[in-house]
Amino acid sequence: MRLGAYSPEIGGNSIDEVFKNAASYGFSEMQYDFSTSHGDTLPRAFYPTELEELKEASGKYGIAINAINGTFNMIDPDKLRRDDEASRFENIAKACKELNCKIITLCTGSRHPLSGWRWHKDTALPDAWEEMTMMTRRLLDVAEDYDLILGVETEASNVVSTIDRTRRYLDEMKSDHLKVIMDCANLFPAGEAYLSNVRPTIEKAFAELGSEIVLAHGKDIREDTKINFCGAGQGIVDFDFYFDLLKKIGYKDGIIVHGLHGLRDIEIAVPFIKEKAEKHGL
Repeated sequence: MRLGAYSPEIGGNSIDEVFKNAASYGFSEMQYDFSTSHGDTLPRAFYPTELEELKEASGKYGIAINAINGTFNMIDPDKLRRDDEASRFENIAKACKELNCKIITLCTGSRHPLSGWRWHKDTALPDAWEEMTMMTRRLLDVAEDYDLILGVETEASNVVSTIDRTRRYLDEMKSDHLKVIMDCANLFPAGEAYLSNVRPTIEKAFAELGSEIVLAHGKDIREDTKINFCGAGQGIVDFDFYFDLLKKIGYKDGIIVHGLHGLRDIEIAVPFIKEKAEKHGL
């Protein structure tokens, strides 16, 4: 199995250095966020040589860009900010075509005024769901025009916060351009990250969403009453069970190793994921 890096978690002062470092750690794929080179996930415009530098670094170090972040708060209570960021989404689609990448990641959003990744009680209201689906249709028009896949994760702080809500979302959208990024660590809301819940939760996720998986993440979560993410091999996600289910559905793409905070996490996660993948024939 090919291991993928998440670009914001790889150190470097230039595009070339980020890719060089990723290759030295054993990665051969990357989920790229333009904040890495641009300071902004959704740039209004790219620097003159930005995409060329990315293509050059990708080829030079043998690291394919297999997903690009298109994340913004799709139900941001600040509607002017939300519409501004949505208007830049097509730039990411154009970059995907230029970089031969098929997947753009989404954040279905939160009503929290400061962050799309923080829970707010209004995120669960019906109007938030309606706004999220309206925005998704707008983004799907872009995805269809560029023949790209939008990848959504189950995220406890977002509108699509549970396995059931993720299934509902896919069913309502009815689009071959909307698929799932499976991140097992994200399946556990606050108060549910307990070892006894791990296998039943992952099993349900694959039963409901397995046929929709377009990309897999290798992130972990600690047993805690709070959401406490960590690097693979340091938490309670059962990667043997996870990888066995990926094998059963015929998954043949890479694993984005995510949730890393520094070199020590990389040194633990990379050999851990490699060993598990080899064990299960991925």
